[in-house]
Amino acid sequence: MAALADTLALFVRSAGGWVFAGVWGALWGSFFNVAIHRVGLYESVVRPRSRCPKCGHAISAADNIPILSWLLLGGRCRRCRDPISVRYPLVEALTALLALGVWWRFVALSAVDGVDPVWLLARFFYYFAFVGTLLVLGGIDLDHLLLPDQITYPAIPIFLVAGILVGEVPALDRLIGAVLGYGLVALTAELSYLILRREGMGYGDAKLLALCGAAFGWRGVLVVFFGAPFMGLVVVPPLLLWRRRKVMGVEIPYGPFLVVAALAYVYAGHLLPAPLTFTAP
Repeated sequence: MAALADTLALFVRSAGGWVFAGVWGALWGSFFNVAIHRVGLYESVVRPRSRCPKCGHAISAADNIPILSWLLLGGRCRRCRDPISVRYPLVEALTALLALGVWWRFVALSAVDGVDPVWLLARFFYYFAFVGTLLVLGGIDLDHLLLPDQITYPAIPIFLVAGILVGEVPALDRLIGAVLGYGLVALTAELSYLILRREGMGYGDAKLLALCGAAFGWRGVLVVFFGAPFMGLVVVPPLLLWRRRKVMGVEIPYGPFLVVAALAYVYAGHLLPAPLTFTAP
């Protein structure tokens, strides 16, 4: 056991750990592409195998290597030569970058003498899973204006219990965060309907913010809830002006702004004042 602990301690400090994180992220990015496309259409993410949407040709393992296969194929299906969306390698590359960010934030910054390497790896897998879930939810909301219950409902208890085992944020903070996250959005949605007579935030957003609360506690929920509108102000008006569309009356998914704010907290929460940061056990 001591030899294994020494090996893991060396691994988390070496360049090999960074390589592992990047490859791990890119591989999962390929799956996230499938989930974003299919879950919003209420299709299975397991069957059938990935295939060209035009000719139905099943994509072989050699043509399904993240990022590289798309480049080698010139962004086209091997059989029918129909273009393959650039979104696929972009999601894979983004997931790899997010995984490297998780490794930096939750492993590299804490990989010092006396810190259990098993705990560091547990943090990596936990926060990568959370970041990946956020990415999938944000992508589905962009594509289908939907935050599916089949992801948010099981994810809330899973990240709550797994987070307690990781031990970084107290269990009570997580429970309060899940309840507060749902309640803040639900209250905002009801007030929006009463005042504006139209839906502002939806209950899918409430479940997403409840998930954030389960993952990193009530302090993070406050940061995400009040930070997400600023993300929207930065992105939405320029986008609508570019498309020459009016701001009022346009249906815009809010989930991606919650996702960006949550990602910002994951990676930069330690820079906030002490009461709002993650606390190591």
